[in-house]
Amino acid sequence: TDAPIDTADSGVVDTFCTSSDMAGTSSLEEGSGTGTSGQVVGQFIQDVVVDPRDPQYVAFLDYLLDNQDVGGASSRGRTDADGRFTATLGAGNWLIQTSGHQGSYYCAQETVFQVQAGKLTKLCIDMDCN
Repeated sequence: TDAPIDTADSGVVDTFCTSSDMAGTSSLEEGSGTGTSGQVVGQFIQDVVVDPRDPQYVAFLDYLLDNQDVGGASSRGRTDADGRFTATLGAGNWLIQTSGHQGSYYCAQETVFQVQAGKLTKLCIDMDCN
C-alpha cells in the first residue's frame, strides 16, 4: 500500500491520488474560487513503475486546458516537480490534454471534468503510458 504524501509546509497529509487504483477519480469539495470560477488541483500518475508519482513520468508535463462550453484559446500549463497543477477556471466543462515521451514510454491523456463556482475540484489523472 502507498504511504500518504506529506505536503511540505502545510502539515496536511495528502492521501488523494496516491495509487493507480485512484486513476480517473475526482472529488468536489468546498473550497476556493469566486462567484463564477472554481479551483482545480490535479495530480498526474502512471502505472509503468511502482511509484505512481515517479517524477520521471509526471514532473514538468506540459498540458492544455480547453473550455468545452465557451471555446476560445487553450490555456497552457506545466505540472510541478511532483506532477501536480493548480488552476482557477470558470465554471463549466473543461478538457485537459497532455502527451509526449516520458522515459522510454509514450504517454497521452485527455480528460473531461467539471468545475463548479466556489468549489475545489481534485483530479487524479492517469498518464496512460505504453
